[in-house]
Amino acid sequence: MAYAGMGERTALLKAAEEVKSVDPSELRQAHRMVMETGRFQNKLDFLISQISAEVSAETPHGVHSLLRLIAYFKYVDGARGTEVERMTHWARQILGWKELRPYEEIVARLANGNVDLETQHLTESERLAVETCHPGWYVDLLVLTFGRSLAIQILKRDLIPVPTYIRVNQLKPCDENDLARKMHALKIEGVKNTLRLDRSSAARTNLLSTGQIVIQDLASIVAGFVASPLPRQSVLDVCASPGNKTTHYAAQMQNEGEICSIELSPNRTAQWGKSVAVAGCSIAQLIRADARTIPVHGEFDVVIADPPCSNTGVFARNPPTKWGASYGQLRDFTSRQEHILQDASKHVRRDGTLVYCTCSILPQENEFIVETFLGRNPGFKIVRQEPFIGSHGLRGLNNCQRFYPHLHDCNGYFIAKMRREA
Repeated sequence: MAYAGMGERTALLKAAEEVKSVDPSELRQAHRMVMETGRFQNKLDFLISQISAEVSAETPHGVHSLLRLIAYFKYVDGARGTEVERMTHWARQILGWKELRPYEEIVARLANGNVDLETQHLTESERLAVETCHPGWYVDLLVLTFGRSLAIQILKRDLIPVPTYIRVNQLKPCDENDLARKMHALKIEGVKNTLRLDRSSAARTNLLSTGQIVIQDLASIVAGFVASPLPRQSVLDVCASPGNKTTHYAAQMQNEGEICSIELSPNRTAQWGKSVAVAGCSIAQLIRADARTIPVHGEFDVVIADPPCSNTGVFARNPPTKWGASYGQLRDFTSRQEHILQDASKHVRRDGTLVYCTCSILPQENEFIVETFLGRNPGFKIVRQEPFIGSHGLRGLNNCQRFYPHLHDCNGYFIAKMRREA
């Protein structure tokens, strides 16, 4: 089965749907292995390279994945030898002896040997990239932007998953304190209707299916509250998928008013539709369109632009994404972000609100974009946000809000709130 173009998690769920008989605990374990081998990928490949230089991009995908799993369990997770042997046995059954035969010696040496992470011959930048398990371009950019000490804190925090947060859906009345007890969750001080899930709960699946709770990161929930649309207002929701923020706006508006959501991707529009339906949101409509040229006439009370970005803020939550990012893509993203923010601003009513947010920690996609926009649009001014539980923005933009995984235990994120002057 091949799922080209899909993310690892989506591909895994798609495969599980086709197999149909997968035990939920096995699916969770498979998802964990995908995430964790992605988290430590370049370190695992470096360990494998010290066993053999024969493993390369031309190595069959299944074989390469097996070698990474062995390296992860033996040298990162610290699994017992019997567990590594059992996993290797099942991999042989799945891959077949013909595909695995040319690599059997490498498999045996990796599983039974004792490989050290010998980085003495690497440059300082290369060593830091391997030891913190990030692409070299990203390591260099973080050091240049934040300084070496803070950059290392950010990089090391990405090696630990961030907690799961849930938003209690006010469109499906339920008692927040009761939910917190059922799910063994903690309420977040200063952020309404938000719980932190520190361990799995049997109640979670049922509450998700009925729409009483929404899995949504803390920073994203804060962004929804910062936008703060009121009942009977109009909202333009740009780059709206997967729909969690859309349903949050509807909850704050008590399902009274109008939400116009813009999304281009067919897969993401389908996800938006499911999220909106399950949550009980009845005031949102979706237009499939490119957010750089929004095909909507008229003005709105609140406009939110959440454009595609490098996803550097979610490297801890979704590690495989960091290996698909590049510095060249960053330049493409910033150009698109400028266009989306500029076009979205045309639809803000006088004295209306414009919110710009990304799941990136890089100022190139955040403060730089906002500075450029304000320089071109003097009718907009940055205003203070509520709630404000993050860190202040960089470059003097103190009313902007930043989230860092190592400081706030959630996704990296940026929020700017602007007001169009009357």
